[in-house]
Amino acid sequence: MATRDERRQGTGAAGDGVYRYRTRSGVRWRFVFRRADGRLSSRRGYATRAAAVTARHELIEMLMAGVRPTDPSRFDAFFTQIVKEKRAYLTVGALEDLESHGRTRLIPFFRDSELATIDERDVPEWLALMYEDVEAGELSAKTINNARTWLAVVLNEAVRRRLMPRNPVKAVPRLPHSAPELDYLRISEIDRYLDACSAHYRPLAELLIGAGARISEALALTWADVDLAGRTVQIRRQRPRRGEVPVPTKGKRARSVHIGPGLAGSLELLRQDRLDRAIADGGWLFLCPIPKRGRYARRTRPTPPNRRTVHDWHEAALRRADLRDMPLHALRHTAAATWLSTGQPLVFVARQLGHRSITTTEEHYGHLETGFMRDAAAHTEAVIAARSNGRG
Repeated sequence: MATRDERRQGTGAAGDGVYRYRTRSGVRWRFVFRRADGRLSSRRGYATRAAAVTARHELIEMLMAGVRPTDPSRFDAFFTQIVKEKRAYLTVGALEDLESHGRTRLIPFFRDSELATIDERDVPEWLALMYEDVEAGELSAKTINNARTWLAVVLNEAVRRRLMPRNPVKAVPRLPHSAPELDYLRISEIDRYLDACSAHYRPLAELLIGAGARISEALALTWADVDLAGRTVQIRRQRPRRGEVPVPTKGKRARSVHIGPGLAGSLELLRQDRLDRAIADGGWLFLCPIPKRGRYARRTRPTPPNRRTVHDWHEAALRRADLRDMPLHALRHTAAATWLSTGQPLVFVARQLGHRSITTTEEHYGHLETGFMRDAAAHTEAVIAARSNGRG
């Protein structure tokens, strides 16, 4: 029902059940409708009269079609519900990504909005607000597009459950962005970096570069995952950002990674050193050194280092080696770039890195394979010519 002030203002004069009201943010619009049980109800929060008229028309069509609308749901409550429902179906990384985008970018904007009131005007407004952080250099366009993807997933569920008539995200294009140039250690910089690593960090750094493992995967490795004679490492698990119990690796894709004799030798020395010093490692490949003071000084149970600790070790090595700043994940890029620059094909790199599709590998590293492609054509011609001459 319209309030007395709204009737005085004549905002419902058109007889379409749409009324204006004022908020601290300015004028908003609401509409009233009659439920299947005869009770009057309303929905509010629309930025324009036209949006309210359209929403009311679509809702009434649903009622006439026999679809019983659910009670209005706020975005924050529905988002929380979706996270709980998807917990069993998403990998740990994907679930953390969904929760993070919701907590930092989606819920702060859409928190009090009823699902049925979110339309094609709200999503561009949210995107414009997020783009301010892109212009300020605080976020990348890719990050905002990822948040937009999760928003689309949540609202798709709302549409499927008939809590809103359509998904407005579909009408709003993604932000354009160019993939940043991936930085990595050049071949001439690898030894320089490794020589600058602390003694407790170097074996881990060698594996990150030699096997192309993600840091989360490396920290979950045990001696049972390593076959030094066969020079392979089985990557099945990763350590989550929160908690100590390993979970399936990204995409739940286990893989067998081949390593060189140098890395295998370093790992053998690490294992022998543990045996000589009678260090109980709990089976873990990499351990966090026990500090002599501080709150962790009394820790007795062996445990891998925290990701942030490894980031600190990495940054310290870069400074000591007088190398440019680059993220820890650049060591995985270093592995890929080194394999390609020494003539290894993309299919080998894709399998080593655990990419689901070789297309992913090509998108990231294809430009580094140009030398291999050029030399491969020349080598093929030379083999054909040699065999032809041999038959002659």
